[in-house]
Amino acid sequence: MDEIDELRDALDRLHSAMDDLVVRGVRSAGASEIARLAALRDEFRTAGAAHVAEKLNTLVESVQAGEREAAAALMRAVTTFKLFDRMLTLEYARFALAPPQVEMDEEGELEEEEAEEE
Repeated sequence: MDEIDELRDALDRLHSAMDDLVVRGVRSAGASEIARLAALRDEFRTAGAAHVAEKLNTLVESVQAGEREAAAALMRAVTTFKLFDRMLTLEYARFALAPPQVEMDEEGELEEEEAEEE
C-alpha cells in the first residue's frame, strides 16, 4: 500500500507540473521546470512506471532542444500520466474493497479467534 501512496504523491506533483506547462506553455519552461520534470521522470522509472518515464523523457528532451514538437510531447505525456492515474486509482479501489483474507490453520479450519467470532 505504501508504494501506491508514494506513486499517488508523485502523480500529484506531476499533475501540478503539467498544469503549469499547459497554462504557461512549453516555451516558457526554464531550468527549474525541466529539473522538476527530470526528477519526476527518474522517480517514475525507479517505481517501475517506464511508460510514464519514457513520455516524460521525450518531453524533457523536446523542451530542452526547443523543438516545435514539445507541445505535442506535452499532450502525449499528459494523456499517459492521466491514464496511469486512472489505472492506479482502480488498483487502489480493488485493494481497498477486497474482502478480508481468512486465515486457515494447518488442518484447513479457521484460526481460533475467527472461529469464536462466528
